[in-house]
Amino acid sequence: MDGLTSSGATLLSASAKLAAMVGVVSGIGGRARRVRLLLRRLAGMRARIARLQKVERIAGIGEYVWSPDTDALWWSPCSYRIFGLDPTRGIDVTRVMAAIHPDDAPTALAGVEALLEGKRPPEIALRVRRHDGSLRRILTTGELITENGERRVLGFMKDVTELESIRLQLRAVEAQYRALFDDNPVPMWIFDLEHCRVMAATAATARLFGYEVGTLVGQALDCFLPVDEAPHGDASCWSGTWRDGAVVTCHTHDGRRMRLSLAVRDTMFHGQIARLVAAQDVTERERNEDRFAMIARATSDAVYDFDLETGTLWWSDSFYAMFGYAPGSIELSHAGWAALVHPDDVERVIASLEGALAGAADEWEETYRLLRRDGGYAQVAERGRIARGAKGQALRMVGGLVDETERRRHEAGLRLLRRAVESTDNGVLIADARSADQPVVYANPAFLRMTGYDLAEVRGRNCRFLQRDDRDQPGIDIIRNALRESHEVRTLLRNYRKDGTLFWNEVYIAPVRDDRGALTHFVGILNDVSERHQFEEQLAHRATHDELTGLPNRLLLEDRLEQALHQSNRYGTGTAVVFVDLDDFKLVNDSLGHGMGDVLLREVARRLQEAVRETDTVSRFGGDEFVAILSSPQRDDKPSEIVDRMRASLTEPIMLGDVRHTVSASIGYCCYPAHGEDTQTLLRHADLAMYQAKLGGRNRAVEYRNEFDADVAQRLQLVRRLREALAKDEFTVLFQPQYGCDGQAHGLEALVRWRDPQRGLLPPADFIGACEDSGLIMELGRRVLAEAARHHVRLVEAGLPGVRISVNVSAAQFTEELYDDVEALVRDLHLPDGALELELTESVVMQSPERAIDLMKRLADLGVCFSIDDFGTGYSSLAYLKRFPIHRLKIDRSFVQDLDHNALDAAICRSIIELAKSLDIGTVAEGVETEQQERWLLDHGCVALQGFLRGRPQPFDTLLPSLLARQRAAMVD
Repeated sequence: MDGLTSSGATLLSASAKLAAMVGVVSGIGGRARRVRLLLRRLAGMRARIARLQKVERIAGIGEYVWSPDTDALWWSPCSYRIFGLDPTRGIDVTRVMAAIHPDDAPTALAGVEALLEGKRPPEIALRVRRHDGSLRRILTTGELITENGERRVLGFMKDVTELESIRLQLRAVEAQYRALFDDNPVPMWIFDLEHCRVMAATAATARLFGYEVGTLVGQALDCFLPVDEAPHGDASCWSGTWRDGAVVTCHTHDGRRMRLSLAVRDTMFHGQIARLVAAQDVTERERNEDRFAMIARATSDAVYDFDLETGTLWWSDSFYAMFGYAPGSIELSHAGWAALVHPDDVERVIASLEGALAGAADEWEETYRLLRRDGGYAQVAERGRIARGAKGQALRMVGGLVDETERRRHEAGLRLLRRAVESTDNGVLIADARSADQPVVYANPAFLRMTGYDLAEVRGRNCRFLQRDDRDQPGIDIIRNALRESHEVRTLLRNYRKDGTLFWNEVYIAPVRDDRGALTHFVGILNDVSERHQFEEQLAHRATHDELTGLPNRLLLEDRLEQALHQSNRYGTGTAVVFVDLDDFKLVNDSLGHGMGDVLLREVARRLQEAVRETDTVSRFGGDEFVAILSSPQRDDKPSEIVDRMRASLTEPIMLGDVRHTVSASIGYCCYPAHGEDTQTLLRHADLAMYQAKLGGRNRAVEYRNEFDADVAQRLQLVRRLREALAKDEFTVLFQPQYGCDGQAHGLEALVRWRDPQRGLLPPADFIGACEDSGLIMELGRRVLAEAARHHVRLVEAGLPGVRISVNVSAAQFTEELYDDVEALVRDLHLPDGALELELTESVVMQSPERAIDLMKRLADLGVCFSIDDFGTGYSSLAYLKRFPIHRLKIDRSFVQDLDHNALDAAICRSIIELAKSLDIGTVAEGVETEQQERWLLDHGCVALQGFLRGRPQPFDTLLPSLLARQRAAMVD
């Protein structure tokens, strides 16, 4: 055999015979036409052979011929490819059997034996192992024929490996889908549309209808429907009942009715047209909907259903009746509802609603005014329940509106009920205030759960049973006072449950009065805050202590003061409160930096703690302020003695880097109960005493006196009057001349006065201090500065351009705002250089020398000159003094007034004059009132004089003629 198929071999044999015939015919000279016909048949056979080979190759069908008598075997090329064998090596039965899987070899041999016995076996499935180790699945079949006495087996084989894999996958998928159907929790069944009998049903369907699993198959559909619901007619009526979207009434095996919502789809099942039904039990939902509809019709509240996805709104009939609208007269939408909300409420209410819908809230509540049909507004309370989707998005809100207009008119009469109802989430107690022991008349379930008591065990008892023997609590005294004075109170208590366990309660108590204002009950609300309290205790130190010094902070101080007062009341002892304020602490921060300021505060805290007793408390009140509580001082340990120790502890210098700094403090203190009976009063009185220590010159301790309160009241009254005076422009500026040794006025000092309508013209000493403390000095100083500058313009117009005008500047004014004000005046009034002089005290420039130098230099660039006022009364560093752009030193009047008979004052004046000469600056002596003083100062080189001897402070219009007269006299001389 030569590699042709059996059909190909047959064709080849026929063509050979035909060729032989052609040769014979040609040899004997046959007819040419017959030869051509035979040649065309030969070409057709060869083309058919080629087509058959191509089909076999495309279809993957291998062909073989086997001679069982000679054991000769022929394979087509596709057969070699299926077995993965090399065609050049040929094929025999041994190689074939070697390639067949050992487990399938008996099947192959049995098939061959059956074929040789004349039987026609079916297709045999075999596994073939290729040389590369892969297994292939094939189907093979054959047929035994006999030609010329020789037996031959003509067979075919096909590789079905991929087809078998697909079949296995289909079986697995079919099993999965079968499992999904059988185990699906949704009741589903399939019935044929021709006879309307159940063809398949899930276990969930059997459970729903109360049947055993498997007994439903073959049942008619009328087993599901009540007799009164079953359709009449042929099967087509059933298909109309079991339609998609329908809701039908069914009954279970035991006769119970239920409502099912259907989803159906037609399909082919076991070769029949069938319908798949999926059902959902909506019995309870419809019952709830019916109940909701009945409630909506029966209730007096306005009920609504707001579909947030579609924006549609439904109102119950009671809404229209309640507010006077006819159904259909208002737009059923969010906008339609919003149009009814009062204009003053709509923004708040809509923002509240949108916030609830956008968040995670399940409920929304709001009160607002809603427009009635008659044009009036009803006070309504709305509450809605929000339904959300799987992702938390708001889908629907159902709720109601209550017209509270009438209820609010009678709110006082319903206050007791409202408080009880509104507080149901927490423990609520109501006590009878009219009974002697204020017994409990009501306790809500939350209180009973919280405490473990029954209502019978609580009713008729005073609430003190909750504290048992633990009565030594500050909160109890607070409650007693509140009950005695009939006012609201909130405090923290340790209470005990029935089983004895401790729990912390945040207690709120409020009095309830009747329509006539008489006290009838107390309502108590208890909130169990045990967990919060435990957590707060863990954070107590950080929350109650100053981070920098480690001292108790203001919060803990007030608590300890409360405890100290409680102890004082209990044991009949006293308590003192000491207020300590460091003097000039700002200078440390400004000159040495905040880091050194922190070092100073820590050292002061340490020293103060060492100065007091172990039973006392030192706290940092804030900034550079400290407060000490001297608890229960005994007769032999007076508060003043402890205060002296505290002062003494601060006298030792403190090293701040390389600088030795001595700190002082202004201290005020008061005693309980003489100076106050509560924490706030005592702290305020100690602060007042400290303020008096500041006013008294600092670095001292002052005990509180009752008149300090009057001083504060007077000062507050003064500040109020000063504000009014600024608003009414009651301040005026007087001018006092400064004369040189030539008798001519070199300058005028602008001095502010207050023309009080009741007290007349007041000097600065009566109001400047209050202006500085209240901040009014900024506005007052700005007005005086502008007034002085404008009067220099008048001097120039009068022919006195060389007379300067000086203005006092306070520490509060000496800021960047001062530069802006001066720059504007110089620019707008065209002031020449030297026309305006600013008088600064030593304390102003020495508070922050570097900042002062910078600001003074910038002002000097505007043409402003400077003088140091009251020189010698403060503290100046000569190293800084020579750097200041100063033009004059003003000798304070305290050194001038006793100049002619006090050698020390004379020495001081002489030193100041000599110092000014060495710095090449001028001097002005203040308070010159006698000719002896004038003569001494001029003899010792003082450049200018100012005082009553030469001129009192006076209005500009009064002073100007005398200035002009002196100028004319000097010109005549």
